[in-house]
Amino acid sequence: MKALYFENKIIKVAVLNVTSKFNKYAALGRFSPTRYSEIPEPQIPNQRWLKVKNKSCGLCGTDIHFIFMQMDPKCSPAAAPGISRKYLGHELVAEVTEAGSEAGDIKVGDRVSLRIDWPSCFQMEIDPPCRQCRLGNYMLCENLGKKTMPIVDTGGGFSPYMVMHRTQPYKIPDTLSDAEAILLEPTACAVHGVFKQKPSPGDKVLVIGCGTIGLLTVAVARAIQQDAKIYALARYPFQAEMAMKLGADGVLVEDKDIYRHLAKLTGANYWQGYFGNKILLGGFDVVYDSIGNDKTINDALRWTRAGGNIVILGINFKPGKIDYTPIWYQEVNIIGMNCHANESEKDTSFDVAARLISEKKIKLEGIITHRFPMDRYKDAIKTFFSKRESKAIKVVLDHEVD
Repeated sequence: MKALYFENKIIKVAVLNVTSKFNKYAALGRFSPTRYSEIPEPQIPNQRWLKVKNKSCGLCGTDIHFIFMQMDPKCSPAAAPGISRKYLGHELVAEVTEAGSEAGDIKVGDRVSLRIDWPSCFQMEIDPPCRQCRLGNYMLCENLGKKTMPIVDTGGGFSPYMVMHRTQPYKIPDTLSDAEAILLEPTACAVHGVFKQKPSPGDKVLVIGCGTIGLLTVAVARAIQQDAKIYALARYPFQAEMAMKLGADGVLVEDKDIYRHLAKLTGANYWQGYFGNKILLGGFDVVYDSIGNDKTINDALRWTRAGGNIVILGINFKPGKIDYTPIWYQEVNIIGMNCHANESEKDTSFDVAARLISEKKIKLEGIITHRFPMDRYKDAIKTFFSKRESKAIKVVLDHEVD
């Protein structure tokens, strides 16, 4: 079978970094560490594993980071143990084709999504698990790299087949369509981010960025708090339109006067010092940054009221320079989040997301804008990068159906 994967080889990464200076899409060429090529069809390594046939998989920004190697080797994730081959694709909808005798409640024919993508105590079968895995924070596993996975070629969402440990799949409720199920994992990410700091009644909330995660964050925040004032910052008009459909009270497009616009919106005092140095005193109670780069974090720190909260949902592997002085100057709280986890003793991020979608508290029509067959993955990636022209929100790759 053919799979899309990233090979963690320093020479290939170095070549890509050089060739990318001359070719925007060098990562899709022959010298890239990303390959779409034949691998053996994976088999379950023991009876605690299962095998699935993938139907469709969404293209995520994290996949793009790996494909284009948008990662500084000095960033903190790069210090942790890596894996030699990373199979791409995690926003998937699949059907179970084989289940080991100890695979739990999942059975052949069930539809599943992928809950745990990165190695943790669960699929490494480390007992006792680390404290983070015991709490359900599998993305924060403290045993990363301590044990080799039972099988290397697991496949991923961009492979026609893959294998999962019994702890990895999430059984998709019958109330969700396949299209809704594709968005279950990114919705779970938005749930985890919003649950890190839930808005209170009357709070002024800002969501920075209106890509898939930003839009879903607007939807989740609105679903759990009807009495907050929720605003979004978008780059393109089509994103602004979707944010309004998902429950935003207003959407702004960033321009040179954005600080003044936000001051007027929140009732904050706007001040400007030397060299274009700007700040709001007063501002938003909660800011969700779905982009997470230097500029958006710098702005978020200056747009949040004293004692307010910022949740960083966006993943950025290339950190640079950030003015952290608002953290002490205005006692701003910054909260990070990494994908999804357990939100309570009863519910995971996926449980909450599935319930919100099933109960139509979040309406996902229009989020998926483009679909491509898997062998046109390069076209899908180029569509992802040309949002101004394509008006892409969520791009999905479909596998052939027998």
